[in-house]
Amino acid sequence: MAIFGAPLAHENDPERAVRCAVDMVADIERFNATRENSLPGPLGLHVGLHSGMVIAGNVGSDLRMDYSVIGDTVNLASRLVEIAPRGQVYLSADTQKLVADIVTVDGPVSSTLRGKPTPVQVYRLLSIKNEADRRVTVMGQDNFVGRLDELDVIEQALDVVLHKDQVRIGIRGEPGVGKSRLKAELVKMAYQKGIFTVEGACSSFETTTPYYVWSVLLKNLLKIRPDATEVQIRERLESTLTPLGLQEHEPFLATLLSVRFEEIMMLDEKVRKQKIFSSVRALLSGLSVRRPMVFILEDLHWIDRFSQELLEYVFARSSDAVLSLFVLTFRNEYQQSGPLLEDAHVLDLNRLSGDDARRLILFRLNAETIPLEVEDFILRRSDGNPFFIQEIIKTLLDKRIIAVKSRKVTLLAENIEASVPSTIQGIIMARIDRLQDSIKEILFGASAIGREFSRPLLERVIGGKGDISPSLTELRSLELILEKDEAREFEYLFKHFLIQEVAYNTMLGNKRKELHAHIARAIEQLYPDRLMEYYELLAFHYEKAELWDKAAEYLSRSGHKVRQMYSREEAETFFERKEIAVKKLYQSAGAHVSTGAKIKAILPPLLAMLVPILPIFALARIVAKAQSEDIVVQIIVGVVASLMLVWYTLTLWYLGVVPFLRGRPTLYDLMEDRIRILFRDNTSISVHFSEIEVIRLWDAKTNALRPLKYRLFDPLGRLDATDPLTFRTWLRGVLLNVLPPYSFGVGSGKAEIHVRLISGATILRLFLPWYNTVMHSKVLGLHPSDTKEFYVQCEVALMKWGKQQI
Repeated sequence: MAIFGAPLAHENDPERAVRCAVDMVADIERFNATRENSLPGPLGLHVGLHSGMVIAGNVGSDLRMDYSVIGDTVNLASRLVEIAPRGQVYLSADTQKLVADIVTVDGPVSSTLRGKPTPVQVYRLLSIKNEADRRVTVMGQDNFVGRLDELDVIEQALDVVLHKDQVRIGIRGEPGVGKSRLKAELVKMAYQKGIFTVEGACSSFETTTPYYVWSVLLKNLLKIRPDATEVQIRERLESTLTPLGLQEHEPFLATLLSVRFEEIMMLDEKVRKQKIFSSVRALLSGLSVRRPMVFILEDLHWIDRFSQELLEYVFARSSDAVLSLFVLTFRNEYQQSGPLLEDAHVLDLNRLSGDDARRLILFRLNAETIPLEVEDFILRRSDGNPFFIQEIIKTLLDKRIIAVKSRKVTLLAENIEASVPSTIQGIIMARIDRLQDSIKEILFGASAIGREFSRPLLERVIGGKGDISPSLTELRSLELILEKDEAREFEYLFKHFLIQEVAYNTMLGNKRKELHAHIARAIEQLYPDRLMEYYELLAFHYEKAELWDKAAEYLSRSGHKVRQMYSREEAETFFERKEIAVKKLYQSAGAHVSTGAKIKAILPPLLAMLVPILPIFALARIVAKAQSEDIVVQIIVGVVASLMLVWYTLTLWYLGVVPFLRGRPTLYDLMEDRIRILFRDNTSISVHFSEIEVIRLWDAKTNALRPLKYRLFDPLGRLDATDPLTFRTWLRGVLLNVLPPYSFGVGSGKAEIHVRLISGATILRLFLPWYNTVMHSKVLGLHPSDTKEFYVQCEVALMKWGKQQI
């Protein structure tokens, strides 16, 4: 028994109860899809919900006290559980009244319950409405109109899947013609037949991210939230594969989730890619053997070519064919659909006929009659496109050109033609223009994130605007955005791609660049421990922001991540984009170092030099005064002082000025056989793997494992843990080696990469500034922004290079 509203009450306890019930049923269905063979049959929940007064309090003895409720309300809920079929949620009439605006139900049906003298009205829960469905007071029910032939094809396909066979349906059409709406109807029909559905979607922002649609599909299958940790992802993946007996495929499927398993990185690229392909098909096949499945892949006109290859591989005829229904939605311009549509049912969605369009208009207005002038205007402007019809209707209502009263439409304005823009983009823009500035700013921020966005990320991007919940609620009520199913105000999406596209293109270029920069920084702040998963997206946003140093860095990381987890072929695009970003970096005005930055960099070595130089000059002055009559001593002291001055001038030059004349390191790049450090002035330094003795990561965790005396006397990790901590080693390795090599910066608070070379000097950096270079230093300190990931990539690349030399 679950209790909502006691001991703490909320304003939406009935809704919470319904959502909890739906989640529980969905989780059991997911478990059934991966259950072990030893189970005699699928597990099932029987859920009953009732609302009313109860007696609440603590029950039990002093040894064990529990909070509970008793009363007739509890008894009735228990009786509903008894009559509810497996996998169904039954609502009492009292509960149905409280949630009528957020759920779709079947009923009522009069049922005789045990212990009840009279029949009780019972409703069967069908689904939770999305935001568009809930706005029935103005817009009417979002009924499905037309497409009868298409629905027949879907019905037959679902029946075939129930008999364990593979079926493919392609849904093709122009924007706004109803592809997603037909897909939603298919999901509803599959649910009614007890068929499990999983969805994946391509994105216009991820067209170069390898296997993006498969990553989305797998995340939805495993119900991985954006804030899930790597440990949680591994646990969810393992719990799904183990009942299917597919544990051997875990490392290869994990790559699609940007989770790295070290044991597969040393595999040959072709072998690794083939393993990933076969693992995906094994998973889909294993799921389909357990129960009927529907796999939905949307917006394939934005698919990356590697996802396309994997999709064609899954559809290839083989002994382990995936006996499920595959639903593919795409626009007319999708050119790679040929291999996917062999033996498939292709549903070409045309615009609605006149009769169907009229029915949709009445449904959306929740009206029985409409002036002929208004109807003709909507039909002529929309040309039967369902999305256009809905947007025109919203504009007419928002601008009070028409009104609906007692299910009758009244025309309020004389010149209806001049009141509505002539294009769909203009109609959407007119609706956006009527928003308050604060709400409009939130909409623009969301449009820069993409078709889908999370609330925490949007809050970071907008920053300092207070609670954005009211604004999101307003945007939902206007049907500009929707809350994703089971998201609980956590994830949202634009109702249609055109809304996001128009909002994004409306902004000025500088505003878009500013937003993309905010988005990238927000991702870095929200997911610091999972940045590898977002490399491709960070690279995209930094490119759009024209922050070329960060763009080049993340493009480089993306390329090496993809090459290590997939193959060289998938990484080529990222490396090409990286070189373009580096060229633009050198050409940009931001490549010049500001005076403030120079002073900030020169100040630390200057202060470090004052420590030894002041006593030396003090001693020289004392000697000079004590021997002021001896001209020889004065000359000697003067020469020594002059030499010291020249010496420290050179030191200052080498440690501070020279690095900025060359340009500070702007990108730590990893090549096949070397580490390359690029500078802003279009120069670079390379360290070949043959020159490297060892590479190690220095961070807080590493330091914590060292003995206390090392942590106290060598806080920057200049000595290896195996080096004896004697006064001599401390003097040589720590005290006289405190400055970093060349311009590579001081160890960051988070981490530093120590590269120990085979040859070079490790002492007297402070007093031998010409050794303070890559060419002469034995230990280099590297500080890329994502230090840990760059270290892993370097380590793997170094191991592979070493393996090739054997």
